[in-house]
Amino acid sequence: MDWASAVGLDTLCITASYHSGWLVQPHHPTRRLRWSESGAAYFHPTAALYSDTCLRPPVASCAAEVDYLRQAADLTKAAGLNLVAWTVGAHNTRLGVAFPHLTQHDAYGDSLPHALSLGHDDTRHYLKALVRDIAVNYSPYAIQLEGFQWHSVRHNHAHERDLVGLSELEQKLLSLCFNPETMRKAEAAGIDACAARQAVKSTLDLAFAHAPARPPHYPQTMDELEARNPELQRYRAFLSQLAESVIAEIYEDSLRHSSCKLYLQSRFTPSLRRSCDGFAIWAYGLPPEQLYDSVSSEMATLPDDWHGEYHCYIRLGLGIPNSPEQLHELLSAAKSAGATGVYLYNYSEAPPAMLGWLQAALQRL
Repeated sequence: MDWASAVGLDTLCITASYHSGWLVQPHHPTRRLRWSESGAAYFHPTAALYSDTCLRPPVASCAAEVDYLRQAADLTKAAGLNLVAWTVGAHNTRLGVAFPHLTQHDAYGDSLPHALSLGHDDTRHYLKALVRDIAVNYSPYAIQLEGFQWHSVRHNHAHERDLVGLSELEQKLLSLCFNPETMRKAEAAGIDACAARQAVKSTLDLAFAHAPARPPHYPQTMDELEARNPELQRYRAFLSQLAESVIAEIYEDSLRHSSCKLYLQSRFTPSLRRSCDGFAIWAYGLPPEQLYDSVSSEMATLPDDWHGEYHCYIRLGLGIPNSPEQLHELLSAAKSAGATGVYLYNYSEAPPAMLGWLQAALQRL
């Protein structure tokens, strides 16, 4: 906390819940590699809030005795820093393995163990309770949501193999959720979910049967496939509505009687403009000129009556920034392009030399 204050930061974004990672930590005092515990929460949940769901936040073993989010809330307040609780939701392999019936299911009925289904009420109640728990009991300045959306079949949490050579379209099709509860909700909305599922299966079956080639007249894009299968188009639109309705319910219910803001790790989404306080744009690995163009182009798309926040994410590592001067140029570019704030990713993994460049770069803004 002293370091953050000294270099001129005004906010720390600290993990409340996370999926997992195999991390190189170049300035940790005792080790250099860390495997973070899968699907773990770093706070002490209030059990009563989860009465409508069978899911509970799995508390990390290191946080069993020490409530790290409580410590973070107290210390950031004492240091005059804002606390943003970085909260990962439906991306949870630990819960997915324990409750496979609550995960996304592909068109063949296979579980995506890393992805809880937003079409299942247990998942939806869990996500709302998770945010409510943090907002009410820890009073952060804001909660930043990650993984509160549908997830891809690609996850990289194991040695993933695909000798078929799935195209981008085929990966999207294999990622579509056909959990029975998701399909039931779609059917209740007047959508033929079975027809949508059959369209996906038929297309993927052709890919599996003809790989490495594809048969004549095989669809190349989702638009092409949906033009042939209108119910698939309607089903995918319904899935988008399910995901957006979770965010809207969180904003309406989970933050009720709270001063906590809600940030999304996504670009501006018109349909969510009333359901959050801030969006974000990633600029990882971009030099200053490209960062400026990317952010300014995004800001130009915002409606005049949008007065929320728009953050720019800059990664400290992998060659950019490559000098103290370039770090200053990146921060200046984000500011001049209209970003309302910059998130620097991240303290524990960043080379210590880059962290040492921050104070001078911020002072020159």
